[in-house]
Amino acid sequence: MSPRPYRMERRRESTDENRQRILNAARELLASHQGSSRFSLEEVARRAGVARMTVYYQFGSLAGLLQGLCDSLAMAGGMSHLADAFRRDDPLEAVDEFVAIFTGFWESDREVIRGLGALAVLNPEFAVVLEERYQWRRKGVRALLERLAKQTGRPPLREMEDAADLLYMLTSFTTYDTLAGPGRSREQVTALIQRLVRRALS
Repeated sequence: MSPRPYRMERRRESTDENRQRILNAARELLASHQGSSRFSLEEVARRAGVARMTVYYQFGSLAGLLQGLCDSLAMAGGMSHLADAFRRDDPLEAVDEFVAIFTGFWESDREVIRGLGALAVLNPEFAVVLEERYQWRRKGVRALLERLAKQTGRPPLREMEDAADLLYMLTSFTTYDTLAGPGRSREQVTALIQRLVRRALS
């Protein structure tokens, strides 16, 4: 066997290991006290035990690191199941599942997601990255409401914007984090939000 493919495979494994170490360090930093105010390529590199240029090589910029972290959180938080909600024949059941998928995601790494929100407040560049992600949820909300309007007449199309804003708010991290507080389980919050959504759409 030629040593070249072996060296390339070892290099790929090392690159993957570095990437995961960097993402883990970013998560730990955001979950720590005042981690959002100290979030930087240098600090993440220090925590990951790699050179700053290694972080730059992996992600290109601090915003790129944030994108990579968001992708990692989405994968770990079950967002790959979101398509299942849109496969539901009953639009109200689809909305229920949409809610459940997002409450599961918000709970999956709550401290880190809270830290991301704080980071967006401190840095407009990061706010743009997160807002782009949040707009994907808004598009999903509108798609579900359009199905609901078409099949049941609820909500009427003239009220679509109000309904979209309401459902977008109810499926946000802020709503979840507030309702969960220190005492409610994810299952309890999911059921509560699902009831609120159904009442709002009735």
